[in-house]
Amino acid sequence: MKLLFILLLISSTPEAVRIKYHKAIRTENPLEAIEYYRQIINDAPKTSYADSSLFRIGMFYYLIGDYDQTISSLEIIYNKGFKSSLYRKACYWLEMSWENLGDTTKALEFAKIVENLKETKSIKTDTLFKSEKTTVSNQAALYTVQLGAYRDMEWADLFLERLKEHNLESYVIVKGEYIRICSGKFATRAEAESWLIELNNSGFDGWIIEVEP
Repeated sequence: MKLLFILLLISSTPEAVRIKYHKAIRTENPLEAIEYYRQIINDAPKTSYADSSLFRIGMFYYLIGDYDQTISSLEIIYNKGFKSSLYRKACYWLEMSWENLGDTTKALEFAKIVENLKETKSIKTDTLFKSEKTTVSNQAALYTVQLGAYRDMEWADLFLERLKEHNLESYVIVKGEYIRICSGKFATRAEAESWLIELNNSGFDGWIIEVEP
């Protein structure tokens, strides 16, 4: 019994949780990744890794069209409110999931929450997606926003289809064994950061990378 307690304690240390989380991100098998995420949620439920794991599980189910499972995962984050850094994103994807299930009442409920969150942060929603079209030019790009990276083209295609559903233009950069899905082409990092903020406030996660001119 004492040995079991020690093993459980070791498995839930911040470093152990971090290692498991990054192992989940790198694994090629999504079902195996979900198992890692569930272990993190069980071992370290009060950490940011647990919320990130819940969110990734939810987005996996969203990508394959299982909106009930998406809602089941993201509602846990939603119920935490602003205690979770992923609260806003969870609300957005809950809106999308209820909409896909045809429940307009629930979809509208979350749409209002998302809109209020945008107004609270003084987000200019009328520029959403417009930035993608106005900032892309014939000029050589130095910065872009990466939205995801996959080893399997099947999963990359699923994500690309979801982006199309939201009228978000994107493109692929293949580097090594990874298929990088990106959005926007910008001459300066400041422009890329501005676009990333808009993407974040619409429920999309990403980060800025440099690309070759």
